[in-house]
Amino acid sequence: MSGEKRDGAIAVAWPVDMPPPWSAIPRSTILEAIEAPLVAGGERPAVIFDDGFELSCRALLDHAERFAGYLSTEVEPGDRVAVAVGNRSEFLIAFLAILANRATAVLLSPSVGSHDAAHMIGSVDCRLAIAEEEAADVMSGLGEDLPSLRRIVRVSAIEPEGLAGTYDPERRMSLTELPAEVEDTVDIGFTSGTTGMPKALAGDHSELIRYADHALRVNPMDPRDRFLCPLQFHYGDPLWLFIASIWVGTPLVVMRRFSVSRFWKVAKRFGATRILTIGSIPSLLLTADPSPDERDHRVQMATAVAIPPRQHQELIDRFGFPWIEFYGSSESGPAIAMPREFADRYVGSGAIGIPFPEIDARVIDEDGRVVEGPGHGELQLRGEVLFEEYLDDPRATAEVLDGEWLRTGDLVERDADGVYYFGGRRKELIRRGGENVAPAEVEAVLRLHPAVIDAAVVPVEDPIRGEEIKAYVEIADAGAVDPSELVDFCAERLAPFKVPRYLELRQEPFPRTPSQRIPKERLKVDGEHTVSDAWDREAVAG
Repeated sequence: MSGEKRDGAIAVAWPVDMPPPWSAIPRSTILEAIEAPLVAGGERPAVIFDDGFELSCRALLDHAERFAGYLSTEVEPGDRVAVAVGNRSEFLIAFLAILANRATAVLLSPSVGSHDAAHMIGSVDCRLAIAEEEAADVMSGLGEDLPSLRRIVRVSAIEPEGLAGTYDPERRMSLTELPAEVEDTVDIGFTSGTTGMPKALAGDHSELIRYADHALRVNPMDPRDRFLCPLQFHYGDPLWLFIASIWVGTPLVVMRRFSVSRFWKVAKRFGATRILTIGSIPSLLLTADPSPDERDHRVQMATAVAIPPRQHQELIDRFGFPWIEFYGSSESGPAIAMPREFADRYVGSGAIGIPFPEIDARVIDEDGRVVEGPGHGELQLRGEVLFEEYLDDPRATAEVLDGEWLRTGDLVERDADGVYYFGGRRKELIRRGGENVAPAEVEAVLRLHPAVIDAAVVPVEDPIRGEEIKAYVEIADAGAVDPSELVDFCAERLAPFKVPRYLELRQEPFPRTPSQRIPKERLKVDGEHTVSDAWDREAVAG
């Protein structure tokens, strides 16, 4: 390792012999990277689900080639295909088949609401959708609101045959039959950024390959290792975990849904050696009663985004392995982390680490000046970052770019050793359990209800999820609506994690700025958005 000594200790730095970018996995298309390992894998599992279902490399390749043959008659290179499928084999089959046709997968939650579906599918003009029954019904119900959507392929209940109804024995397409470029767009996800409605963010082959390459450079793996993935496929991170696992020659262990009670049983049963967590997962794991399973496993480390500082040491002591902090975003990709050699020194400090060698970071103060040395302000990044633009949204793109630098919208503090500490978000984005929620999106749905005049959505602190969602709702008539009706109204139109937990109904008009905006700071009581007098969805549910 490198670094100058400060007060008898070595300053934090990456090892001098850390491999350079693209040395673990060469920069290539995703299918070029994984096709040969899938062929060589044969009957070895490519993925193992927590209920014991396994999909072999051979079976995954077979289904993907058959479905790619079907898609070759339905889509053309550059077409966008919505994918609203949960953690099941058909998601991976569909994703690989879409890439084989040089089309783009638009990643949606299988529990997508009508409001989300109309905005996301409509804004990127999806031609085809592949969806489980619930999402397919939502899309079908939108009808003329989605003029570009020509067909919905429904995923049946029998796994992995959920797409087999489309297969034609005369049509099969190898994954690399159609030459592709590394710069081809492979997926579109939606990020709330820092303000406004969800924005479409495109990624090319190199994005996911870079994540996988980075993970394997920082913490090398071999076929004896296994990632445990508790996240949903559509979130994005599971895709690079899958690529890294296939490259190494080991199966990815996937939870259908995250479960506190089953987490360590799954880790033990399937021999997981590494875990990736985000948001509230660490805190939720600590809420369970201690059990032998939580120490009887092969897990050697966790890479975690937003480790709760006050629980960091407890996580290590209770579960028996290091929890390493990591910072990145949909826009930046991997940017900052704590080198494993220095992790013990910063346990419980809230430190997120130092920039990777291929990343430049700087801190900008409130006056827009670059902070030299220790200080605090907004984090900006450049170098091997992923962001180029929000699709068809030049105004939003301009808001997050400062020349060649990416404005993260996150506040940080940097100490004398160059270590960064997370200090919160500059704007009002709500970070609920690892998911970004734009208040404007929830407010827009609430305003659709006939009894609602206006709404203001804000974050409130929560010990488990980090932040929860509170909605101040102005209504015309005290008896016109109750909070449970508004929650049901939101649940029909939004993904579950976007539905407010707390509602405070009011008939008094909101305060307004000269531009008629609601100054949310003026809704606070003694400097806080309180919940003591608000209706609580979870308390009512018992």
